[in-house]
Amino acid sequence: MRKDVHKLSAFFPRPNANMDKDLDVLNWPDARDLAVQYGALLSAIDFSVYSAQRPLKLLDLGCGLGLLLDWLAENKLLGSVDYTGVDLVEPILETVRRRWPNQRFERLDVREEPFPDDAFDYCIACGIFTVKHGNTYDETLNLAQQTLRAIWSSVSLGLAFNSMSKHVDWERDDLFHWPLDEIMAFCKRDLSRHVTFKLDSGRWDVCTLVHKQPLPRPGKVPHRW
Repeated sequence: MRKDVHKLSAFFPRPNANMDKDLDVLNWPDARDLAVQYGALLSAIDFSVYSAQRPLKLLDLGCGLGLLLDWLAENKLLGSVDYTGVDLVEPILETVRRRWPNQRFERLDVREEPFPDDAFDYCIACGIFTVKHGNTYDETLNLAQQTLRAIWSSVSLGLAFNSMSKHVDWERDDLFHWPLDEIMAFCKRDLSRHVTFKLDSGRWDVCTLVHKQPLPRPGKVPHRW
């Protein structure tokens, strides 16, 4: 296991956490905030075109306790999703497999064991690039960029992730504040120039949605043009 992910075992499950409270185990501050994050990260997906017969192949990178599955179920979307969860912390995976015994979970570092090309339609990475987890800024930056590059060929539509914004009242040393222009430069160079930034959740992070193709836009072109 690489040094930058080995440190995760010191953070998850969170020391002295109430193991009966999922958000406490993962040190996520607020339930509504997490729900908003999932909604933002998946906002580019038109779930109306997917069904049990033709599900969205979704990769949940850094799946934790499978809270995305709870969100999908609550929003009546789970039946249209072919889900795969990936994490690196074995105690967390043991718990999530008990919570969701009929779902698929894997322990792997996608940088070491990338998935095949177009194995998924879409990938989200929620919360894994917001905190440094004992790493330096540069180590966290390398982790984020290497991971996103490793995932890119495995998705046919795109991916979404969140990180802490630089546009804050103050920065915390333990958080990963990734400047927007640097995110855009990385995406254009290594992923795609079709990028959406969402900073409207009311929190201090940014959701970055990277698309293989430009998103369709509603509205007709006037004939007189």
